[in-house]
This record gives sequence, C-alpha cells and structure tokens, in this order.
Amino acid sequence: MHISTVPTTVTVSSRLSSVQVWQKLLTYILEHHYGLTINDTPFSNNTTIQEHIEAGVNLTDAVNFLVERFDLVRVDQKGFSWQDQEPWITSLDVHRAQFNLGLKRS
Repeated sequence: MHISTVPTTVTVSSRLSSVQVWQKLLTYILEHHYGLTINDTPFSNNTTIQEHIEAGVNLTDAVNFLVERFDLVRVDQKGFSWQDQEPWITSLDVHRAQFNLGLKRS
C-alpha cells in the first residue's frame, strides 16, 4: 500500500477582480500607513470601489482624497515629527504594497 505524502491542495483562482485587488491594496495601505482598517472608510463598500474604478480614479488618488478629507496622518514614518511628514501616499507606496502582497511580479 502506498501512502501519499503530498498535501491536498484546493485550486483557487489566481485571477483576482479589480475590486478584489483594490480591497487587498487598500487594506494593506490603510493599515500600514495610517493605522486604519478598510472598514473605517467608505471603501468597505464594494460598490464604492467599483465606482472609483469605473470613473478611472487610480488607487493613489483615492487614498489621498481620504487623507485630505479626514486629515489623516501617516503612522509609518518613524523619526519625523508630525509637522515634517507628508501625509499622502505615492505610486511607490502602492507598488511596494503590490509587491508585498504578491500582486506584482518582481
């Protein structure tokens, strides 16, 4: 009798929808840069995310709108006083999030 030591795997779609990608990125960016959860924002609603995507708003601008509207302060920039910090994210922050989440190939 042969016993297989190969773990059983469940096939999961490797293709995420645009809304799912935004959810993952927003969750990461909001938590790591602002100490918030996606549920603390209007982006907890999938329809809101879809509307932004359909309107052609990029994720950086969407987050920076929240930053401006609610006077958010970044919590990830150690060693600076809050007056010296720029609160906005950049496209580099989004690229780092994509890489860290495995959404972008090297």
